[in-house]
Amino acid sequence: MKRIFAAIDISSEARTQISNYIETLHGEFPNLRVGWDKAEKLHITIKFFGDVEDRKVLLLSRIFEEVTRQVSPFKLQIAKTGVFPSRRNARILWLGLQDEKGSLNYINNILESECEKNGFIREKRLFKPHLTIARFRQPEKSKDLVEKHLQTNFETDGFEVGEITIYESKLLPTGSVYSIVSKHEFGK
Repeated sequence: MKRIFAAIDISSEARTQISNYIETLHGEFPNLRVGWDKAEKLHITIKFFGDVEDRKVLLLSRIFEEVTRQVSPFKLQIAKTGVFPSRRNARILWLGLQDEKGSLNYINNILESECEKNGFIREKRLFKPHLTIARFRQPEKSKDLVEKHLQTNFETDGFEVGEITIYESKLLPTGSVYSIVSKHEFGK
């Protein structure tokens, strides 16, 4: 069994800008118990599969190979700040995405359908593409950080997206570690 998810990686420039933003917030709120995401782990989750049998991981790679042929490379921009589940009860800080052509939703819809046809469970929640940057360990003490984040006008330059990656996530006492299972280029 492998813990699997599919994601789109961001450009190194966007990664640097987000990392700087995280450092700024952390510096302003050093005493809060917050799990800040590390720059190298930032990604846009397209679908989380959870535990998948090894033989089904190969099937996933074949499904992704088929689906990515139907999608052309596209442009994304990271813009907008937000929280989950709500401003009053925030547990996660995220950054939003500007996807003018709706490519992420299109990819997610095709993948959900194709994966469901092959025995994978369809996600019941509405797909809301985002980049998670922090998780609160003490949400009740994080109100000022939430307000600061929501009032920030964060934006990166646009970048080209040309592939989707299937990752394995191993949960360790020090946090999760991601390793690449397969990469799939759009339009090939």
